[in-house]
Amino acid sequence: MSAEFVKLISELHDERYSVQLRAVIEQKIPCGAFYGFFLPDNENFEQSTISLRNAGFNLTCFCVVGDKQKAILEDKLKNVSPSVAVIKVEDLRVTQSKPAILLYNDGFKPLSFRNYFLSCGVDMFPAPTTNNVEYGFDVHMHYLPELYKVHEMLADEESKKVFRAYIKGRVTNRIKDFRFAAEPQYFLEGFLPNKGDIAIDGGSFDGATSRDFAMRGAKVYAFELSKENYQNCLPCAKKYNFTIENFGLSDKLDEGYYLEGIGEGCRKLDGGGGDIGNFTDLDSYVLRKDLPRVDYIKLDIEGSELAMLHGAFKTISSFKPKMAVSAYHRTEDLWTLATYIKSIRPDYEFQFRHYRIDCTDYLLNDAERKILDTVGEDYFLPNACESVLYCR
Repeated sequence: MSAEFVKLISELHDERYSVQLRAVIEQKIPCGAFYGFFLPDNENFEQSTISLRNAGFNLTCFCVVGDKQKAILEDKLKNVSPSVAVIKVEDLRVTQSKPAILLYNDGFKPLSFRNYFLSCGVDMFPAPTTNNVEYGFDVHMHYLPELYKVHEMLADEESKKVFRAYIKGRVTNRIKDFRFAAEPQYFLEGFLPNKGDIAIDGGSFDGATSRDFAMRGAKVYAFELSKENYQNCLPCAKKYNFTIENFGLSDKLDEGYYLEGIGEGCRKLDGGGGDIGNFTDLDSYVLRKDLPRVDYIKLDIEGSELAMLHGAFKTISSFKPKMAVSAYHRTEDLWTLATYIKSIRPDYEFQFRHYRIDCTDYLLNDAERKILDTVGEDYFLPNACESVLYCR
């Protein structure tokens, strides 16, 4: 085993989330609570505040966005913690009573303030939940042999650094442990469709990536399971001359249930419930459309990536397309995707990158962007997701 991976294992033991959590509590480090752009309702707020206190945190303040949120929170605190200060985000840099750490609830949006908080000398730490205390450590330690096998498959040193950082960040729950790429997501040089290529875009969402591939001269076949997202894609598909299909990519041609996301992607459900959608395997689609080949595949299909690869066995084995595959929707994606692709074509080369979420036209609303503008933040959110396995 490489020295770098052995070092990572040691760091996972010493810096895992539960170890940090215990140190914060035992050392009575001053902590604030931060809920991001919106506060929870009264009942959840009281429960979470009492839970933090009962867990032993030295809760000294709440950090809020703007005067309105400050007034609401001060009213809430009358019955829970009247002595705890309420500090506006924009005042954090100059206040004398700022905490060393801000505890935040799981989610992307609170992390949009991370660089600003760091500039104020305040770190961020996820508040404990039943899901984040030891699960990350246990599952990654259990699958260390599989993770190391994928680590050694990676073709370049940058990929190995990103992969190790990704494992560490998921175990420590510290955003600073991740290593984010500079280029736009799915657009790593050497792993892109070229002019004249036949490209598959699995999970087109709003059509932006399909558009970009089409503008590179590729013949794009895009797939979007959500009926709403499919309708939204149609004008873009017409304008930029790509094909959009209202199908989800999976391992076979059939109907199934899916859960519609709000303003985002949707995922296939194993059981009933949700909406009924149409699914297809890529091998059947290539045959029906009489495609002469497939040169490129991009996948971001909310956890169905491995199933789709099973349904693309003939396509991948015959044409060895370049691929950009999301590797974060399921924990096991980190080791199962590369291993399966390698079993189809042992001559594949892999690289691995991790991205911040570009919220310039996505996820954040105008009011939230305006708030970020006041503290000098951009619209790129650091996160524990958005990892991509590149294949060629």
